[in-house]
Amino acid sequence: MDDIKKITVSCITGFIAMLTKQYALIFLLVCTGIVLDCITGLIKAKATGQVISSKKGFQGFWKKAGFIFTFGFGIFIDCFIPILLDIVNIEFPFSSPFGLIIGMYIILNESISIAENLIEINPKSVPGWVVSLLKNTADKIDSDKEEK
Repeated sequence: MDDIKKITVSCITGFIAMLTKQYALIFLLVCTGIVLDCITGLIKAKATGQVISSKKGFQGFWKKAGFIFTFGFGIFIDCFIPILLDIVNIEFPFSSPFGLIIGMYIILNESISIAENLIEINPKSVPGWVVSLLKNTADKIDSDKEEK
């Protein structure tokens, strides 16, 4: 690799690292959850004799892409709010948490899906209380959203 390519790659990765701040770990966990959900979903389909169709895969792809874009939107809001507040001279006492909250919500949803897939593959592979805990947490979050 010549020097110009090295410098370009270094600048791009440095810029991405600067932008992601605390989001890098959450993004890695979101991506890991998505990949594990896809893998366990394919294994579940094979183990249960379901037909793997490109239509279902295409729909799943867009759902996962939507998760990534939603997480990106949360990060955008986290970056935009301080800039906007700075323009109108208002200080916010804490960092905007939207990106992290959305990321954690996606990880929770993917965890539920992974646990459900694993139970379909082998009912004794995941304790029932784990799935109940994950579902109850997601239901609590969703019910809190509906009350507001």
